[in-house]
Formats: sequence, C-alpha cells, structure tokens
Amino acid sequence: MKIYRYNDYIISEDEKNKIYFVAYDNKFYKLSNAQFNEIFNKAEMILIKSIQDNFFYMVLMISIIVLTIWLYLKNCNYALINLNFIQATLILIVNIFIHELGHIFCLKFFYNKSKIKVGFKFVFIYPAFYVDTSYSYLLPKYKRIAVYLAGNFTNCLFVLGVMYLYPKLLPYCYLVISNLLINFIPIVKSDGYYAYITFRGKTNKGMGRIKEKMDDFIRGTIMFILLSMLSYISNC
Repeated sequence: MKIYRYNDYIISEDEKNKIYFVAYDNKFYKLSNAQFNEIFNKAEMILIKSIQDNFFYMVLMISIIVLTIWLYLKNCNYALINLNFIQATLILIVNIFIHELGHIFCLKFFYNKSKIKVGFKFVFIYPAFYVDTSYSYLLPKYKRIAVYLAGNFTNCLFVLGVMYLYPKLLPYCYLVISNLLINFIPIVKSDGYYAYITFRGKTNKGMGRIKEKMDDFIRGTIMFILLSMLSYISNC
C-alpha cells in the first residue's frame, strides 16, 4: 500500500483491490479507481511512503486473545456480576486505559503521523471510551485489523500477567473478560466486528440514525444473551 500527498489530501492506494482511501480534514472517503480518476490527477500525487502488509500481527493477537479467554474460563467461573463488583470495576477502569493505549500505540507504530482522537459513547447499554482509529484506513488490510485488535490484545497481556504473577486477583477480572468478549466477538459493532468486516474486504456503512439504533439494540441484546448463557454454563 502506498501513501501519497495531494495538496491537503492524504491518499492511500490499495493497488491490489484498486481502491483509494482519501483523508481530508479528519474525514475519510473510499473511492473506486474510476471515481478517483475523475477527481484527482495522479501525475500530481507525491509519494510519502510505502507500507508493507504483514499478517503476523493479526495472527499473534488473535492467538493471544483466544488463549487468554480459554485460560480464564478454565481457571475461573465466569460471571456477569458478583459480589466483587467494586474491585472488578477498579480493575476494569485500569484496563480501559490499557485498552485505548493499545490502539494508540499500534496505530502510531504503523503510521506515526496518525492523529489521535478519544471519545465516549454507549454501544447498546455498554458504556465505552474509544479511540478514533480512522487513520487505520491508510494502512493495508492485516495491519489495519491489528490496530482494531490491539486494545483487546493489551487487555489480554494484563490478564495473563495477573494469572501468572498475582493469581489471587484473577476472580476480580471478570468484568475485563466481559469487556474482552464484547469487543472481540463480532456481534456488537466494536473492535472484533470492524476487524471481521475488514478481513472480508468490507467497510461499515451508515444506516441512518433510527436503523442504526435498532441494529445496535438487536446486536446488544444478542450479546447480552450470549454472556448470560456463558455465565450460567460456567457456574453450573
């Protein structure tokens, strides 16, 4: 993937799929080859850098995430909520910062000129801080997926550290595991969902405010049912 400058535009060219991502004023546009040629003059584009793709980062992160979930479920009874809620919430707050730093460091590692924006939103009933990873559109496929997974990956490193260095704290990590499952399983529109559609070569499309709220509600309900079932099975 090659990155160009064209006046005030930053342009990422995916030569394999013949598509372009155009960044302008912190907004991003996906253009086909034909659309791009109608708007821009390729002869005036200035090459900034070439970025080689590497699926190693994606495979490593998915492997660690799956391993962490398996080890936790093997060593602890997962619960949606229990009497350790206060301690678990404090650990979750620490992990929120760890999670977002994971996205930031990974994005900056692959493209250090990325601009970072942090915000807060609700995904269904789940409160969430987030890092705007839109600049990952300028990265090739597998590195972009790695940026989406980096937050979960750093949370897993924390849980694995607790598991082997401070195992007495492991029962307090159930909210971290809930957060990990919500983010990683591609149901709710979070990190795992965006990683999945990127793997399939798709991008998220706007649905309109009402349809988007309904979609979030349905996905959130399915996720809540799934976590409830896992909690029930784990404690049987």
